[in-house]
Amino acid sequence: MEEDYWLYFTFKMHDLVHDLALDVSQKECKTVNSETETVDENVRHLLLCDGKLVGVPRVLEKMKNVRTVIIQDASKESKTTHESLINLCLSNFKYLRALVLRKSPLTALPNSIGTLKHLRDLDLGVCMSLRELPRSFDKLRSLQSLNLGDTGLKQLPDSVQRLIELRHLVITIQATHLKEIRAGCWTSLQYLELRYCMELECLPEGMQYLKSLRTLILSYCLSLVSLPRSLKLLTKLEHLEIVGCFQINLKIELEEEEDKDLQLSLKTLSLLGLHALRDLPRLLLQGSSSTLQQLRIAFCPDLSVLPAWLPNLTSLQKLEIEHCVNLWDLPEGIDRLTNLRELRIYGCPELSKRYRENGGEDWHKISHIQKVDIYE
Repeated sequence: MEEDYWLYFTFKMHDLVHDLALDVSQKECKTVNSETETVDENVRHLLLCDGKLVGVPRVLEKMKNVRTVIIQDASKESKTTHESLINLCLSNFKYLRALVLRKSPLTALPNSIGTLKHLRDLDLGVCMSLRELPRSFDKLRSLQSLNLGDTGLKQLPDSVQRLIELRHLVITIQATHLKEIRAGCWTSLQYLELRYCMELECLPEGMQYLKSLRTLILSYCLSLVSLPRSLKLLTKLEHLEIVGCFQINLKIELEEEEDKDLQLSLKTLSLLGLHALRDLPRLLLQGSSSTLQQLRIAFCPDLSVLPAWLPNLTSLQKLEIEHCVNLWDLPEGIDRLTNLRELRIYGCPELSKRYRENGGEDWHKISHIQKVDIYE
């Protein structure tokens, strides 16, 4: 079974397939804790867990060909235990492809991390004590996925911009501005998420250089006030999600002659918990009128009207409006959205009253839509 959660899908695996996967993987994957006495030298993927890892380094000393290390429940370990484990991984596992250190108590990574020439995935999420990255970080030239979300980083160092293979990047910093993105940096970046950057006031200059960007997520950047017009140059951007940015104003109008002929590629737009939202970003949406498929607006109490140009989004298939208590009406011409297959209105008292199937004065305007869910 498949379920659509806007930016990702979930799938249920049949029990037989699950058992087969376990049988195939057991020779290469191993869960290790303080009670593990030996580990086969052919094991490639290690999960270190249970919060009692003091004796684990001794078990791993003879291993050389490990490709994946995941340290689980890292926050339960002492800083000293973690340092010894990570130093062992860096010195022994020269072919490491993935390293997951979520919730590590470390305040800094060892400079020797730069020796991991084959490392592709590094997860430092929720390493709240981490304040800076080592000078050797830019030597991780194979790195494709980097999670720096919910860390204590003060600023993103230049070394991260020099990681030209990066595809997926999550950032939390404690600063009002990110360093400017320079031409030639992050040209392969497809996914960028800025989360809990509480002091961030604007997106970095040079956003237009992210030519491969497909997904942009801005979550709980409480001081962020606007989006740059340079986003109109991101012609491959497909998914934009803005969550909990309480001060942001998304009014971006068409100003230049070339704006009228913009060919953008947005497929989904989610605007959640934007307390100051009064306008939708016309520049981005009308530029994506032939590609936008899903629009979700929720918990935006200041939004009182939807734009008259909304029916120009002729490819729209799914529209969700939730808890926008001051929104009273859908725009005229909503019946022109002939591709609209699903409309959901939830927690919007006036909208629910006007458009409900039995007795709603404007029900006829949306009766052509295949699936309509309206709840007060």
